[in-house]
Amino acid sequence: MAKRGKGQPKKIESPEKLWDYFQSYVEYKKGNPKYENKANMKTGEIIPVPKELPLTWVGFEVWLFENGIINHLENYRYNTGGDYSEYLGIIKTIDQIIYEDKFTGASAGIFQHNIIARDLGLIDKKEVKSDVKATMVDLTDDELREQIERLRDFPNE
Repeated sequence: MAKRGKGQPKKIESPEKLWDYFQSYVEYKKGNPKYENKANMKTGEIIPVPKELPLTWVGFEVWLFENGIINHLENYRYNTGGDYSEYLGIIKTIDQIIYEDKFTGASAGIFQHNIIARDLGLIDKKEVKSDVKATMVDLTDDELREQIERLRDFPNE
């Protein structure tokens, strides 16, 4: 096993082992879709329809945990203490594969595009500013009623 800074072995021995784990996660994730129940309109029968799921870092970490490998990848992903620099190349590759899976899946309509776009930081934000100024005018009751009637008669667009 690879050694950590204080003599403790790393739970994932090498970048190659991390890559092997990621490939196993991808195989598992793509081979185990979630199912949505759809009604057959002709027969009324409920049919389970497989729904592909996107690859995610959280999903990968959950898979690693469920398989008794490691609880999280934070140290590896963020090179905690500079002890994980040999993993940075494979981390970048995994990150790109996850991004591409989400992006192309959303583009093809497989995944919810709005959720994936938000996750990938692709949301267009529009800021609308308005400089509306209200002026107080002293109107008589009759003048006010007349203004209200004119506004009611104004055609809606």
